[in-house]
Amino acid sequence: MEIISIIERGIEVSSGDFHLIETELFLALQSLKNKPDFVDVFLELSSWRGTSLRSGVWTYYEATDREQVENVIRYLQRSSSEEVICKMYALGNHNYSDEKYQSNYMYPDEWIEESGIIDKWIFENEECITQYMQNLLRNNKGYFER
Repeated sequence: MEIISIIERGIEVSSGDFHLIETELFLALQSLKNKPDFVDVFLELSSWRGTSLRSGVWTYYEATDREQVENVIRYLQRSSSEEVICKMYALGNHNYSDEKYQSNYMYPDEWIEESGIIDKWIFENEECITQYMQNLLRNNKGYFER
């Protein structure tokens, strides 16, 4: 299926049914070469939310390259009308791969507390995140129409 058709379905579907197209969208966008920033942000927010809902956001931050997380934060700071998404996403940005934690995994208690706050917020604001992701696609649909 042509990517523009998948994008249009992702834009048009209700936020409550977005999960029905999200995997297809994710795979189509993931396969793009030379992804623009908004695509990376879409993919990371999808992973962030999905990981939180399945196993906890801690897993997302621990497994995601810190530079990628920081790129998403910069994008959200520059262009997000949803400052709270940026604030919550940035809250979990810590150096999980720091050598001092690699032998004992004794991460600071505040990191653990913050991950619980983020997970709770994602659960309570899933629709807000979905709408932001749909707007990312809507506002950048022209990129796929070339």
